[in-house]
Amino acid sequence: MSRRRIDEGLVIVGLVLIGIGGYALYTGEVFISRLTVSEGQSLGGVGALAIGAIFIAAGVYFLIQSRK
Repeated sequence: MSRRRIDEGLVIVGLVLIGIGGYALYTGEVFISRLTVSEGQSLGGVGALAIGAIFIAAGVYFLIQSRK
């Protein structure tokens, strides 16, 4: 039986995306600012939850693709 190779770069990207998505789901807020966080530069509510779910789905996709 041959072993599948794992692409470590895709694993790292997948874990980072899952971490960001988990943080967005946990806090319910996504910061939009490029450099600093100030008042009024975040997205909350349903939009933040949707973005968090998308990031988690993308992370899982990258983890699955790292095994191929």
